[in-house]
Amino acid sequence: MSAPARRYDLDALRVGAFLLLLLYHLGMFYVSWDWHVKSNHVLRNLEPWMGVLNPWRLTLLFVISGAASRFMGEKASSATLAKERSQRLLVPLLFGMILIVAPQSWAEVVEKNGYAGSFLDFWPRYLTFDPSFGLILPTYNHLWFVAYLWVYTMLAVALRPFWPAIEAGATRLLKGPALLLLPALIFGLYRATAARAWGETHIVFADGYGHLQYGTAFLLGFVMARNDAAWDLLERRRLGVLATACAALAVGLLVRRYEYVQEAGSLTTVAAFVRETYAWTVICALFGYARHYIRSGSPLLTILTEAVFPFYIIHQTAIVLAGHLLKPLALPALIEASAILALEIVACLATYGLARLVPILRLPLGLKPAPRRPNAAAVAAE
Repeated sequence: MSAPARRYDLDALRVGAFLLLLLYHLGMFYVSWDWHVKSNHVLRNLEPWMGVLNPWRLTLLFVISGAASRFMGEKASSATLAKERSQRLLVPLLFGMILIVAPQSWAEVVEKNGYAGSFLDFWPRYLTFDPSFGLILPTYNHLWFVAYLWVYTMLAVALRPFWPAIEAGATRLLKGPALLLLPALIFGLYRATAARAWGETHIVFADGYGHLQYGTAFLLGFVMARNDAAWDLLERRRLGVLATACAALAVGLLVRRYEYVQEAGSLTTVAAFVRETYAWTVICALFGYARHYIRSGSPLLTILTEAVFPFYIIHQTAIVLAGHLLKPLALPALIEASAILALEIVACLATYGLARLVPILRLPLGLKPAPRRPNAAAVAAE
């Protein structure tokens, strides 16, 4: 098969999903759901809007990541792919756990446990696995996505001899309506059984439901990556798929069983399948519309494609610290949220700029290593 052209549509969806996450985590500071730190303002009107995003926002990212990993496999051996992905994922993860996430945990123990020490007092205890805070420390908080992605990528590398058979089997299964129905049924089954029994922990070694959900999403992206017939179908049927997603959302709202609502009974099982049908059809509709309308890149997309990982690494720490430090000022909700968002944007841009300016920080802050400059003697010899 010929080498794939750059999938600008997937680049744009990845950027959009991460930028949406920047706003979503700001919302977590204000809704009634548990989070690391909380505002004095509780904005329950945000919860329905965030509930509409919850079923599909993370699954979309894992599907795109699976497709990206498959495309990377076109250009690299197994050893090279494992090495490059470990560098790009494990280095930011470890750096983030040691330095970036630590202030989040400090603010959390100050607010929830009444800890009175400064961050400099807290940090050595954070790094030495101090159990007295009631948290697993050190931790990765929002960087759990990076840990899971590394695990799935390494499993894909280990299974590389079986890629042709896996893709061939998936291509036979995911034909026509089955492309919409089968994943929705599988995700619905997970939701109706594993999610109810185990919940979602984001602990990489103890998250059975999370790995079923996101591992399957990664696999779907992986096997769909080179299946042009699947992408063409989603593009052709995008309006119908979007209508199906809207209908599933309406049914889900009718039975009133979305995230953070727990009730036993058959209606909960029905709602699980409706929820995942909504989620998968939204993802498929996004793929269809992006493929139809985004056929080429742009300077802005190029910049954002590179910048979005540094943004992701720093954004939650910026929100948590800004929210924690601004809370004593008792600002009105709109002013407080605007200030936090402004500080979050500044932190994201500063982190990206710092990563570009300081070569040693490129990998820890989410950028590729700087390209090697040609050796002057070698160039002269040529």
